[in-house]
Amino acid sequence: MNFRSKVLFVTFFTFSSTLWAHSGATGIVKERMDNFKESKKSMKLLKKAVRNDDFTVVAQEAMVINRWARKLTDYFPEGSNQPPSEALNLIWEEFERFEVRADTQIRASERLQRSGLNKDADGAAKAYSELAQSCKACHNDYRE
Repeated sequence: MNFRSKVLFVTFFTFSSTLWAHSGATGIVKERMDNFKESKKSMKLLKKAVRNDDFTVVAQEAMVINRWARKLTDYFPEGSNQPPSEALNLIWEEFERFEVRADTQIRASERLQRSGLNKDADGAAKAYSELAQSCKACHNDYRE
């Protein structure tokens, strides 16, 4: 297999697996999955930016996360956990707690954005850690 064929194969495989994860998703579930996918990209960029003291990227990506966190609960109307959604019924059984978790993400992303704007490396590292923990905690409790 020549180099070009290998590149095409890897590209196809990468995009196919991404599409497969969202295959069958429609409506609010697809929108929710797409927003989480973008959030994941932002978290990767933030991790690198915090390590490199790239405060412009920190502020920008924290704002992206914050926008999503502010509307996140709107993307979980009752009954929106049909496959391929990975949302557990527990979300709707304890929706107020789920909203508190989303608020934790909002506050952490605000602190991270402020740290980026203020060029505060220690504050950015702490806020990034809090933000990552808020994501992890929610996923552990509410996602298959």
